[in-house]
Amino acid sequence: MSPYDLLGLDRDASEAQVRRAYRRLARRWHPDLNPGNAEAAQRYAAITAAFETLVDPVRRRSYDASGAMAPPPAAAPASFAGFDFSLAVHGAQASTFGDLFVDVFRQAATGGPGSLRGTDVHAEIVITLAEVLHGAVRQIEVSRRVACRLCRGLGVLDAAPVRCQPCGGSGQVRLGRGHMVFVRACEACQGAGLVGQRPCHGCHGHGHHEMTQSVSVALPPGLADGDLLVQPGDGHAGHRGGAPGDLHLRVRVAPDARLTRHGSDLHMTLPVAVHEAVLGARIAVPTVDGVVSVRVPPGVQSGQRLRLRERGVPSRRGPRGDLVIEVQLVLPPVIDARGRQLMQEFARLHPEDVRAAWRTGDAAASTARWSAEVATATTAVDVSEKTEG
Repeated sequence: MSPYDLLGLDRDASEAQVRRAYRRLARRWHPDLNPGNAEAAQRYAAITAAFETLVDPVRRRSYDASGAMAPPPAAAPASFAGFDFSLAVHGAQASTFGDLFVDVFRQAATGGPGSLRGTDVHAEIVITLAEVLHGAVRQIEVSRRVACRLCRGLGVLDAAPVRCQPCGGSGQVRLGRGHMVFVRACEACQGAGLVGQRPCHGCHGHGHHEMTQSVSVALPPGLADGDLLVQPGDGHAGHRGGAPGDLHLRVRVAPDARLTRHGSDLHMTLPVAVHEAVLGARIAVPTVDGVVSVRVPPGVQSGQRLRLRERGVPSRRGPRGDLVIEVQLVLPPVIDARGRQLMQEFARLHPEDVRAAWRTGDAAASTARWSAEVATATTAVDVSEKTEG
C-alpha cells in the first residue's frame, strides 16, 4: 500500500494535509491507546513511515519517481586508508579512537543521520466533575517546538550547488590518529562534494521554533484523578522532517463543593429539616445531571444513606455508579414560647426512652436496630424525572 493510501491522501496533498492526516490516524492507532494490539502497532508503524516519506520533500520526490519508499540517507562508515609516518598527517583532522570507530557502528545503532522523531511533551490538565461524568472537548495552551514553515522543518533551504566547505569539494573527510589514516564520506554533502542547500534563515538551521499553541483535547467520560491521556502527534516537532512526538497529559480532577467521589460512586450530604425527617418529603437535589426530586422516607434518621441508582460516574468496564446521599438532620432554633410549647407537647406525645438499649447495653436490641438501619440505608430511593436546573 502506498504512503498516500495509508494516510488517505491524494498525490497533490499539501504538507499541512499530510500532517493533519497523520495526527488523525496516529490518535486512532497509537500503541498506548491500543495496549496489546499487535495489529494496531503495525498499522501505527506503517503510518509513521508513510508520514516521514511524504513530509520530506526529497524522499517524496524519490517515491513519486520510483514508487518505492527509501529510508533516509545514511553516512558511510569510516574506512581504513593506511599509515602515514610523517610527523603530522597532512590534510587529516586530529581525532580520538572513539571518533574513528564510532561511524562503523552508527548505522546499526541509530539508523544513520536523517529525520528523527520529536520528543514528547508532558503537562497536566485540570478538569471538573461535570467533565468526568459527561466528557468534553477542551482547548489547552501547550508550549512546544513546531516545524519552521519556511524550511518545513528541514533546517535548510534549496540553493544553487556550491563546493562543500568541510571536505573542500572532495566528498571525503580524512581522520588521523597518530600514523593511522581513516577516510569517510563527508556528511555535509553525503560524499557528493557539492551542496545545494543553505541553512534556513527563518529558524537559523534548527528546523523549528518554540511556540505556545492551542491544542484540542478530547476528554472521555469516567476519567479519574491521575489518569494519563496521550495525544499522538501533538508533541515537539521532529528533526529534519521526522514525525512529531506525543502530548502526555496527567489528569487532575478539581474538588467539588457538594460531591466527593468513591470509586464509581458519588457521595453527597443532604440537610433535612425535622418535620421532613418525621413526615417524609420530596426534596429537590442539585446534581451534575441537573436537579432531581428525591423522596425522603418518613422516619429517616440522621446519618442514614439513600441511594440513587446510576447517578454516579460512568465506568469503562461496567454500569454507571450510584449517587449516595447521607441525611444530615438539622434542628430548628427554638427562640420563642410557642416553639417551646410545641416541643414540650411533642415530648408528651412520644415519651419513649431513646437511650434505653444504649443504657442497658442490650446488644441484641442494638444489633437489630443497626441491621434495620443498614437495610434501609442501602435501599434505592425513587427518583422523579429530571427537571430543569
